[in-house]
Amino acid sequence: MDDHTDPAVPERVARLGGYFALDTATGPGWRTLAELLDTATLADRVGATRVAIADFSGCAPTAVPVRVAASSLQMAIAARLMSPALGSFAALRAVPMLTARSLRWRTAGHSVQFGATELEWRDTGDARAAARAIDTALLGDALASLIDRLHADVALSPQVMWGNVVSSANGAVTVLGMTDRSLVSAGRELVTALAGTQRLRGTVDTADGAFRRRSCCLFYQAPHGGLCGDCVLHGADSPR
Repeated sequence: MDDHTDPAVPERVARLGGYFALDTATGPGWRTLAELLDTATLADRVGATRVAIADFSGCAPTAVPVRVAASSLQMAIAARLMSPALGSFAALRAVPMLTARSLRWRTAGHSVQFGATELEWRDTGDARAAARAIDTALLGDALASLIDRLHADVALSPQVMWGNVVSSANGAVTVLGMTDRSLVSAGRELVTALAGTQRLRGTVDTADGAFRRRSCCLFYQAPHGGLCGDCVLHGADSPR
């Protein structure tokens, strides 16, 4: 499969809505992914997320565990990067090859905004081919580097973070259904194929027909936090 840089592809993906659009990283303020993965820079972003959670919860930032903030930041990044991949496959049978080389970021309040430069797209005939392309680029390059850094810096479990990735992919399909129900089936096929890749294998349980991750994002540990709809802790004893 050949990669290409057809400018019409991102425009068509953007028609699905802002959740799936990926900005072109031109102009001032955009930084490389390597700069985000700098320990001091990443600590600053985790700290900003910690403050945002504290504001939401009505508590002091020190009441929010650092690993909760780190997990929330990583899940937000995963959601932002998985959504254009899911949307583009469902609508166009093509996926963006999002790598450390092509991705750029800049701050937007406490959040991280992403764009891309010299972005290549890969035409994929089916969900398994799309999953392999995403695994090679986005999972194996960009997100794996982020997960390794957060694990080293704040001792956040890779199992939690890969669970965040697959949960973000499933969430993107849910949002996609609000835009175009006809694309949901293809989106679900891709999530299933992604769950079979080496990095995401064992992160989700769909045996009863429902999507249930096998780890927890930890948000329940924040003051007034709760369980996500796909949390492994549903039905278990009340988490402490």
